[in-house]
Amino acid sequence: MPSDPDHVLDAIDGVVEEWETLSADAMRWAPPESKSPDLMSEVSEIIGPLVNAFSQALRPVSDAFERVLSAAFDDEDDGPDRPA
Repeated sequence: MPSDPDHVLDAIDGVVEEWETLSADAMRWAPPESKSPDLMSEVSEIIGPLVNAFSQALRPVSDAFERVLSAAFDDEDDGPDRPA
């Protein structure tokens, strides 16, 4: 390697230019590739909201059933054979 100062400066400039090029590419973000949806993901996208809506529609029925059962058990505890 020659001891010429211009050679050293050229080498440093080359390394700096290469670093600037590589760091710009390294900092560039690209979104992940989107793959085509398969059958399971399409079915889950369709069925999921339907199941959620169905469960929300049945919530008042389950709440009413719970109230009836709790009232029945409360009445059972207050039966005639129990002293007041």
